[in-house]
Amino acid sequence: MFRLAMLPARQGDCLWFSYGSEQSPHHLVIDGGPERSRVLLSRVQQMLAASPDRKLHIDLLVVTHVDNDHIGGVLELLENLPAGLSVGDIWFNAYRHLLPSDRLGPDQGERLSSVLDARRLPWNEAFHHQAVVIPDEGALPRLVRQDGLAITLLGPDRSQLVKLAKVWKLVVAEEEQAPGEHQENDLRGRRDPWPPDLAALAQERFRPDPGEANGSSIAFLVEYQGKRILCAADAFAGGLINSLDRLPRPEERLSLDAFKLSHHGSAKSTSSELLGKVACSQYLISSNGSYFGHPDAEAMARVLLHGGKNPTLGFNYRAEYSERWAAGQLGQAPKYTTRYPGEGEQGIVIEF
Repeated sequence: MFRLAMLPARQGDCLWFSYGSEQSPHHLVIDGGPERSRVLLSRVQQMLAASPDRKLHIDLLVVTHVDNDHIGGVLELLENLPAGLSVGDIWFNAYRHLLPSDRLGPDQGERLSSVLDARRLPWNEAFHHQAVVIPDEGALPRLVRQDGLAITLLGPDRSQLVKLAKVWKLVVAEEEQAPGEHQENDLRGRRDPWPPDLAALAQERFRPDPGEANGSSIAFLVEYQGKRILCAADAFAGGLINSLDRLPRPEERLSLDAFKLSHHGSAKSTSSELLGKVACSQYLISSNGSYFGHPDAEAMARVLLHGGKNPTLGFNYRAEYSERWAAGQLGQAPKYTTRYPGEGEQGIVIEF
């Protein structure tokens, strides 16, 4: 069994992998959506309630970076740690991990670091309690975990952590100011022409994401029983390209069974060059469209024109900015399919 639940994390990410036997599965959890969404806490509480012994073990919990729509729900869970929950390891790069030890300034005392320390939870144990980071050269870190699940780290590199260190106080302060909801005017008057001109959009000059927090994202490949999923968090396209080029592989394009697009389908995070590095059958977009109206039309146009034949677009919400991409609505588009939550479903579940 190898299953991915892309949970309804509002504008953010919350990915829950389950693998192994149905009777005693292992769990890999990536991010928790924004604070006050309760998506991760609620899922844990549901699974504890359904467990005969009221226990749940998450083998690995990854907090990809410090943006609220990824870290907030993890804070919500760990600050209200349910009885019966245990975690094998937590990957998270705090301020203390961003610079070499001889260059560290005073700890910023951000909340996740505090709760991990206070509860003595396992933290970056797979990396000897140091930064989760790829080396400047040589083989990328590849870790084989429970039941043969393999994780190959694709980012961040050290330069991205150093860049985040320079703005750490500002980034953390901004996330603390608005931990929950975003108003509709955060869409900033976005009015995309519709239906879109896919060819023109795909040819738009790619303007890469400059955000230091996004660039620090922990991104990786997950492999299990011959299946391969790229979990990009909010990572930069350029960084992913560089890491994919470092992977040993016989084929020109890396074969993927799914690609969780970076930054919720942002135009600044998915380039045609990146899509040319992979051969993928389904692209996953985690967002309800609030805040910035993700996914961006430019990113979807690149996927449809450069992401391979007859791809599937998987959305964890039926919402304005996802439903308009429903298959069959764009007459000039190449063939593709779409997947949305069914009636009464929360997010989508993919069986590999």
